[in-house]
Amino acid sequence: MAAALVDAYEKLALSFRRGDIEDCLRAGGLFVEHTLRALEFLRTGAAPSEIKSVAGTVKVIEGDASLSDSLRVLIPQVAKAAVYEVRSKRGAVHVKEIDPRHIDASLTVHAAGWVLAEFLRLYHSGDEPAVAHAMAALTRGHVPFIEIFGDEFVVTTKVPCDVELLLLLARAAGEGLDRTALGRASKYASQRVTEAIQRLSEERHAHRTRDGKYHITGPGERFLAEQVAARGEVASPLVRRGRS
Repeated sequence: MAAALVDAYEKLALSFRRGDIEDCLRAGGLFVEHTLRALEFLRTGAAPSEIKSVAGTVKVIEGDASLSDSLRVLIPQVAKAAVYEVRSKRGAVHVKEIDPRHIDASLTVHAAGWVLAEFLRLYHSGDEPAVAHAMAALTRGHVPFIEIFGDEFVVTTKVPCDVELLLLLARAAGEGLDRTALGRASKYASQRVTEAIQRLSEERHAHRTRDGKYHITGPGERFLAEQVAARGEVASPLVRRGRS
């Protein structure tokens, strides 16, 4: 049960990072089903083979006073309202209307990450620092077009060098990357990377701290969001907590 829930989350998160909006939203529906199956298992000791009615199952779960508020209300409501209903009740997109699928996909992956983090908080068996780190990773802003291979991450959509570097820095938010790490992760030649990071620093889109690591700035995040959105792809909420 837990493995199926994690697999569903990884599928939708990977689809989001690849920029595959429709696949991300479809995977969101599967994630909601596995979430409700997990809640039913915790509630009754047996997981149903399928969820025939999301609304009906949520109503039954909410009526079980033996469950904690997190299991009874928060998790099912977040899964239902922020993932399932956003997709199923959106309806057709009309001519000249802004396509809402970009923000829908962003909400889907963030809400699913929160649900998984809440399950982890309630039922973890590891040490507290490791669990806290995992929860932070699940609820961290997701950056599109970046795929992870072991401990390496790479931009898999061809974009200008400065945009690629900002995507890499956004993925490393809070930790930063030094020039060597940027060069290894980038698909551009070394001289192009050096010129681009210098230009980004001059434009205040990136900042080099005393430890030699580069970080994306608030103006850099806004610039990156504009560049991603202009390409008609997933516009991820790249502004970190506390920034406006």
